[in-house]
Amino acid sequence: MKSEKSNVESIFSSIAEKYDILNTILTLNIDSFWRKKAVNISNMKKNSRVLDLCCGTGKMIYYACKRVGRDTEVIGLDFNKAMLDVGYKRLNKNMNNYKYKLLKGDVQELPFENYSFDCVTIAFGLRNIPNKTKALSEIYRVLKPGGRVICLELSTPQMPIFRQIYGLYFNNILPIIGYIGSGNKIAYSYLRDSVNNFMTKAELKYTFESIGFHEVNYKSLSGGIASIHYGTKPIEIK
Repeated sequence: MKSEKSNVESIFSSIAEKYDILNTILTLNIDSFWRKKAVNISNMKKNSRVLDLCCGTGKMIYYACKRVGRDTEVIGLDFNKAMLDVGYKRLNKNMNNYKYKLLKGDVQELPFENYSFDCVTIAFGLRNIPNKTKALSEIYRVLKPGGRVICLELSTPQMPIFRQIYGLYFNNILPIIGYIGSGNKIAYSYLRDSVNNFMTKAELKYTFESIGFHEVNYKSLSGGIASIHYGTKPIEIK
């Protein structure tokens, strides 16, 4: 597990500086629309305490700060220092009047007290975590009763013809474009493989429910190439 984590960390360190621009190119900037949609579903309100996990370069933190307002600090956590460094540069440039803090840490062992947050978000990160059930259990622990988890992830389209066309792009063309753009042959092959080996939408929904989340569901985006999974921590904890 340590070796796997080290390999993934090395991959993200190697592409940190080019991560945002490549995401924009590879998704035609649709990923920004997905993030906005996820924040809209989150039920974040002004002054909500928000934690963004696998925060990377801070894109979700940008949208969360806009939602909770200038007086409330949004916290981001990621295991990769290079991504966090890029995140601070990006946020310091665009978010001078908002409060945020980026921490280096492990999603499987969150450094926060029970019942600390109104909302926890994680975008394109859950599939990179070795023990996904442990990570979701930690999210459950730090959420306040009534708090909501939002997980934005890439997924596989279900419509037959679109699935074939998208599969050709995602499995064959995307790794090549990623390699040309980043100079890292492994990084975008890893992206492809991590998505193909990830849980189905139904399996992830069941995992949320097994942790204890209520009102669990998901919303497919852009023909099913991404999806927002969400659930609520029950107010009455048994």
